[in-house]
Amino acid sequence: MAAIAASARSVPGDQPILVEGPIRAFAIATAFWGVVGFLVGVVIALQLAFPLLNLDLEWTSFGRIRPVHTSAVIFAFGGNALFCTSLFIVQRTCRARLFGGDDMGWFLFWGYQFVIVMAALGYVLGITQGKEYAEPEWYVDLWLTVVWVFYLIAFGGTIIRREEPHIYVANWFFLAFIITAAAAQDIGMSIFGFGLIGLGLLCIFHTIKSYFDEA
Repeated sequence: MAAIAASARSVPGDQPILVEGPIRAFAIATAFWGVVGFLVGVVIALQLAFPLLNLDLEWTSFGRIRPVHTSAVIFAFGGNALFCTSLFIVQRTCRARLFGGDDMGWFLFWGYQFVIVMAALGYVLGITQGKEYAEPEWYVDLWLTVVWVFYLIAFGGTIIRREEPHIYVANWFFLAFIITAAAAQDIGMSIFGFGLIGLGLLCIFHTIKSYFDEA
């Protein structure tokens, strides 16, 4: 039985050893932040019906807790899910190990969790820009930009060093998401955002050129 289990875990000679740990962590974080976001949503819904649940504290008032709910569901739950699926799919459709290896994967994971925690603390403490879906202050945006640049490098680098001749359409969609997500936020209107978009366009140009050179 041990031999059968070992053979089931073995990797074929032409299949690279893929980065798995950070992707599992993203999957767990997706479930965790989803539960947090939905529970906070229930709390703020009850606050509307029963104002006493605001507890007469500024940190637990509806106005400060509501963005915790929206950001937890959209950016924490949804963001971790997209990190998880994109890094899972790109390695298998490209038949290539994630560019940067496990170190890159863990940096993306912990870096993004730090963004979520900093943003949530800012909401509760009232340290925000007051912009819907773009509440985090500049220092959170700055760190998110750093993480996002490395995300683009990891994803684009994996595509560039792929063993699969063709680029699956899923990877084009993920690449477009990575670039447009930056443009949709305030960082897309800053020098860092424009640099990120430029880097993404360069990556797209390189992959398209490589595709037609091989066709």
